[in-house]
Amino acid sequence: MATSVSATCTVPIEPLKLQAYNHPQQAIQTYLDHKESLQQKTCPDTALIYRYILMAATRVQNWPIVEEVAQALQSVSLALDVEGKELNIINNIGVAYRKAGQTDDALAHYRCALTYAKTHDTRALIKINIAIVHRNAGQPAVGFRLLEGIEEGFLPSVILAGLHVARGNTALQIKRYDEAKYAYQQAHNHYIAMKDNRNAQAVVANMLVVALATNDLNTYDQLRPISTLSPDLLSDHGQRFIQWLDTFRSYSSAKSLSQKQQQKLQATETIAADYLEFVALLSSRFGLNQDVTRQTHRKSHNLPLSGALAKYWCGSM
Repeated sequence: MATSVSATCTVPIEPLKLQAYNHPQQAIQTYLDHKESLQQKTCPDTALIYRYILMAATRVQNWPIVEEVAQALQSVSLALDVEGKELNIINNIGVAYRKAGQTDDALAHYRCALTYAKTHDTRALIKINIAIVHRNAGQPAVGFRLLEGIEEGFLPSVILAGLHVARGNTALQIKRYDEAKYAYQQAHNHYIAMKDNRNAQAVVANMLVVALATNDLNTYDQLRPISTLSPDLLSDHGQRFIQWLDTFRSYSSAKSLSQKQQQKLQATETIAADYLEFVALLSSRFGLNQDVTRQTHRKSHNLPLSGALAKYWCGSM
């Protein structure tokens, strides 16, 4: 990448930030439209632009863009701008690995990020993500203990929201449904306060899982319209997951399933890795948990991301 410097960026930061949070596909298109100029010239906000694109690409699971931007952030020309921001970048790469279903890679990156954590806020952020990895690895009790040990006082809303989502997901796995419901509502409140409408809507899907897990179909039916209230904020992966939940809802009052119905619930190939734990949890009601989990493990061998994407900052990798 060239090292010439431009006084101003061709990409407006604030609109890009809003796109990355609420319309990540638009953020990626903005990046693609300005990709050549970003490669030819650097400006004071180039590193920040790449960080927003890394977040956006992770949200829509565009793995080639994740890899491309992760490499771009390691450019010598951006070294000074990236200095002091390594923790956030490594953490975001860890999130990408987690969403890709690569839990070992995610854990390695979170542990590296923890070596850069110097404040209560940053240590809490990384511990939340480590707890999530333990839950995904079938150790929800370990994750729950990690989360319970995080002091909430003075944490910013963005970290508190993530903490409550993680607590809700972990409580759900160990069947502490009231705690899960409360945690999701707290997360929703924080997202609304931050005007992060995309995540506010997304966490409603988690509430739908609690409703189905407790066979509270009235609550499911009340919440269901909110989960797709703004269709433009819903990712394709989220849409497919909610469609699966609707299918489960339509069968949830049945005493037994036909073979055709079982096959429909077991058709999880298009469901993103970070939703499959909920699919397996709910499928256990119909005795399908083992089959769905087996499919989850098969998917985990299909690695969409290269290993050690943050090796530049993590010498132990």
